[in-house]
Amino acid sequence: MSIKEKQPKKRIQVQVDQDLANDTEQILNELGLTPTTAITMLYKRIVANGSLPFNVALTDREKATLKLLNNTKKLPVTNISTQKDLENWFADDSKDYQNKRHN
Repeated sequence: MSIKEKQPKKRIQVQVDQDLANDTEQILNELGLTPTTAITMLYKRIVANGSLPFNVALTDREKATLKLLNNTKKLPVTNISTQKDLENWFADDSKDYQNKRHN
């Protein structure tokens, strides 16, 4: 098939966050590109490289946030639904984490 012959097209639909789409389209517009052109470029790089054209990994900050979130899952949680629950929680010295930390 020669370069001038048109290949059949396939419609690809995706859903992305509205703000992300708007921000991306604004940048693409400044670059003189359409979303279709950008996605076509991405697909061509994937085929050429046999992989994504960028590193898919968490940043150091994202890793730290994930570690923090995972560690907080181990912390005890007290369900406080009423004023009385709150008063009891404050009165219970066994829950005084600040003083335990300094002892």
